[in-house]
Amino acid sequence: MSLSLLSGAPLASRSVANLNRRRAGGRAQKSKEIPSLFRVPGSVRAVFPRAADSPGSAGDDADVVCYDTTLRDGSQQVGISLTCDDKLAVAEHLVDLGVAYIEGGYPGSNPKDVEFFSRWTSSGLADRAAAGGTKLAAFGMTRRRGVTADDDEGLKALTDCPAPCVCIVAKAWDEQCEKVLGVSTEENIAMIEESVAHLVAAGKEVLVDCEHYFDGRKANPEFAVKCAAAAAKSGAKFVVLCDTNGGTLPWDVEEFTREVKEAVDATGADCSVGIHCHNDTSLAVANSIAAVRGGATMVQGCVNGYGERTGNADLLVVAANLELKMGRTALPEGSLQRLTQVSAAVAKLCSQHQDSRQPYMGSSAFAHKGGLHVAALQKMPASYNHIVPSLVGNEARSVISELSGRGNILSAAMASGREVSKETAAQVLSKIKDLESRGFVLEDAGASVDILFRRADPNYRAPFNVLEFNVTASNSSFGGFTSEDLPVGGDERLQDVLPEDELEAPFTHRQQAGYKKGSVAVNQVVVKVDVFDNDTTPASRNTQLCVAEGNGPVNALANALRLALTDKFPQLKQIHLQDYKVDLLSTAGTSAAVTRVTMDFADRDTDITWRTVGAHASIIEASFRALVDGMEYGIAQCSDDGCMVDPGPAHAADREGAPSSR
Repeated sequence: MSLSLLSGAPLASRSVANLNRRRAGGRAQKSKEIPSLFRVPGSVRAVFPRAADSPGSAGDDADVVCYDTTLRDGSQQVGISLTCDDKLAVAEHLVDLGVAYIEGGYPGSNPKDVEFFSRWTSSGLADRAAAGGTKLAAFGMTRRRGVTADDDEGLKALTDCPAPCVCIVAKAWDEQCEKVLGVSTEENIAMIEESVAHLVAAGKEVLVDCEHYFDGRKANPEFAVKCAAAAAKSGAKFVVLCDTNGGTLPWDVEEFTREVKEAVDATGADCSVGIHCHNDTSLAVANSIAAVRGGATMVQGCVNGYGERTGNADLLVVAANLELKMGRTALPEGSLQRLTQVSAAVAKLCSQHQDSRQPYMGSSAFAHKGGLHVAALQKMPASYNHIVPSLVGNEARSVISELSGRGNILSAAMASGREVSKETAAQVLSKIKDLESRGFVLEDAGASVDILFRRADPNYRAPFNVLEFNVTASNSSFGGFTSEDLPVGGDERLQDVLPEDELEAPFTHRQQAGYKKGSVAVNQVVVKVDVFDNDTTPASRNTQLCVAEGNGPVNALANALRLALTDKFPQLKQIHLQDYKVDLLSTAGTSAAVTRVTMDFADRDTDITWRTVGAHASIIEASFRALVDGMEYGIAQCSDDGCMVDPGPAHAADREGAPSSR
């Protein structure tokens, strides 16, 4: 269960006050307005405002240029495989965000990338990108050894590619030249010079990624710097220093970047320095920032830090740090507020769950679980959040758990539109602590917490009450007949109460169990339920006794409850169980362990989801508790027109384009 915290309250940190004091040349005036946890976001953009001469558009107008390589370097991550449609959809989000460069792929390597570059124009993305100042780049490499630039097939693919920019990779480590390319250091520099000159002559804007630059700089400083300077003198617009192995420390990155900046400037060429960091030591973001301190004006990276091995620098986090912590423009005005949405949308397109602990954009980036923290935030919103979360499109939340204080409960009630007394809050808190001591985890089970609030309200009337249920799970006909002899069919009543996507399951529920050929698993449930009209008096009570079978005991239990409830509450037909997860809570892992069951329910039409939880020594009882909470919540929140659900603003699955992960 979550609530908005610090949604737009004025920053009250000492660093901001001191900054304002220095600007004003005197003492900062203390605001008389009391910060509110629920105030509508104001016009605050960053801890450090933009420079007056920075108009805030993509590309050359930014202090630091953002170069996204999600479509090429990011797709090298294990588990990510993008279709051409996926790549175009990711590119569309990046264009809308306003990154200066989008690296589309390697046109000489595979048909998919060739198709992408073709469809970039036909899809209309090229016009949209041009209007916003975003440039498309193609990736490649220097000419091969022993081949002239004019005859090199890779360079020909780059010159034929419709992308106006090309980024070629070049070796900057003498040992790599010798052992990997099989060329001398002199030949390597010639390959850089001739390749850049060839592409510039073809009308391309050229960037050179100096691969393994920092390892090469440590091994042979003179040669590494010569490679960068050679690219600059030959016409490259950017020389990009790559921490390819991801093992360099920030202070070395800053020092070596400053060294290259001085060398490039000494050539007199119109060339700038960039940085490309891998995250093998979890320093990719820090190293990118260090490079900017050393003079880099381009940062290459991937959305959400995707990439091979442990990934690349998270370009969205880098951009947020540059803007909010260093006062450097990196994105067009207003784009920062889109970071959380873009992060979630790209995660979905890449079939990746968004990391809840991702800085700035994660669903837990501004989550607060401890009661003392929540109490402090109510008095001073900046006390436990380093920025106003809305600056990056995120929201803070208070998590309900056994660590909560009464303030968490009162704040959660306020966020959901309830007014509860301190006594009711204490009652709910006591129940939460009791349930969590027995294995429930309520911090992400917003619907179960909502039901606790409802049941604590003396005016609440439950829509139904389960008097008793009985589950029979059996296996019969061992060897009695073969699977071909099994009858096909089921309870036709279920056709009137089940969501459409679940209709087939009950009619094929008698599955061959596998113990012997011909054995059949049978799951039957009898449930007795009081269904109420408007109150819980005997006069308004209608007792239902229903029997159902299902594809497993939990499905059978759900089917029986639907038979009992759907006539009175037809909205249940549009609700389906989306996910079901079981955890054993005993460290010994014995069969007698307490079982925790988490269920995710979804509205059929909108895929809006809510989560419930149950825990018990019996997996059936644990499932029953989560199931009843989910249906009771659905009855309260859903109608024939759809479901009105607010399980928490900071969940990744609640954001447009995010994968369902709750």
